[in-house]
Amino acid sequence: MGFVTDKQTLDDLQILGRYQVNSIFNLFNHTVTKDASRLLERMFKAPFSNIEQINTRTAHFQLFQRLNITLPFTSKEFEIISNYLRNAETNNRVKAAFNTTKYWFLNEIANDKNYIVLYDGLKKTIEIFSELKELFSFIEKKSQGTPYHAKAIKAMDVLNDKKFDLAWQCSSKNQLGFKTVLKLDYIFRVLLYQQLEGLLQEILELDIYTTVSEIARKRSFVYPIAVEKSESYIQLKEVFHPCIKNAVSNSISITKDKNVFFLTGANMAGKSTLMKSVAVAVYLAHMGFPVAAEKMVFSLHDGIYTSINVPDNLSMGYSHFYAEVLRVKHVASEVASNKELLIIFDELFKGTNVKDAYDGTVAIVNAFSKRKGSFIISTHITEAGLDLKKNNHLFFQYLPTVMQGNVPTYTYKLKEGITDDRHGMLIIKNEKILEIINSN
Repeated sequence: MGFVTDKQTLDDLQILGRYQVNSIFNLFNHTVTKDASRLLERMFKAPFSNIEQINTRTAHFQLFQRLNITLPFTSKEFEIISNYLRNAETNNRVKAAFNTTKYWFLNEIANDKNYIVLYDGLKKTIEIFSELKELFSFIEKKSQGTPYHAKAIKAMDVLNDKKFDLAWQCSSKNQLGFKTVLKLDYIFRVLLYQQLEGLLQEILELDIYTTVSEIARKRSFVYPIAVEKSESYIQLKEVFHPCIKNAVSNSISITKDKNVFFLTGANMAGKSTLMKSVAVAVYLAHMGFPVAAEKMVFSLHDGIYTSINVPDNLSMGYSHFYAEVLRVKHVASEVASNKELLIIFDELFKGTNVKDAYDGTVAIVNAFSKRKGSFIISTHITEAGLDLKKNNHLFFQYLPTVMQGNVPTYTYKLKEGITDDRHGMLIIKNEKILEIINSN
């Protein structure tokens, strides 16, 4: 069973979205190559559910953050060599030689560009792979004792193949003769094609490792530590939202015995952002990626489900409240299947009256607390929190409001307990909405 989530959760957390400026994907999407960007996107769609995979990828990122290397090519250069290697018309030696000869002849008599493209691609491939050989040799030496060492050895085995000898001999030459081009073209695009395909894939991963580790260094992200499910907890020290400039951080501990975090606070106090910060950290941690925190230790989870911005569905006749109910029902069925999940609900049943929302919140939270998993529930209905205080599985924290005269301000720092801060009407008055309505 893989890591489970759904579109609603991914949208709530803005995980994906190549064209969304504030998506988590775009935070890390600064690879040199376009192909690596596409691979990164696939990684974002497939968090791990295996602790060994998580810790291995994390170890790769940690290694490259220590090495602090840069790739020896630009995006345009990689595209040249990728197109050259992958655009061979045949794997038959005679036909390949015939095609190359034809391009050379047409170039000689009619200035045809096909031979120039082939020649430039071959020259650039020799140049880049020569530099990559030095780079992988360096990585192979420095990665001893790490999970990446086997991958570095495999790359060096390809680059040390005797079939490369002619290429290395020609790497310092300004011009290559036609016969040399024939030989090298056959070596690269026929004899070594399969090995180089695998090496190109390793280079794309290298692009991601160097890019993500550099982002982690610049932003002071931390590498999470994954433990087995039996431990059942999420420990976050000073977690913050990675896409918010100067974001305020908080420490949160969800344990096996205290697995329901009941969060209160006024509108604009930062509840939604805090919950998203936790969920994003857990999602990235299951990818083996660095997270926006000072420290993170977490037990393996089977997935994440959130209910933060539940849309109504007018085309199906669903009101906002009924859409919320259906969302809770869907999540409840996942929880009941005995999965270890992180579940986040931002203000349960806000689409109905206060009495129903109160009763529904108390009933649902009590039911969730009896299941395994980690739960974060926020609400404005502080009376529900008071009713739930007798439940030993819950712990209570709030985000305070500090009044400066008649103006509410927010610290975004968690405090213990429950708050009944309600400043909606005060904000309405401060914005002088009634005066606007009653003006001539």
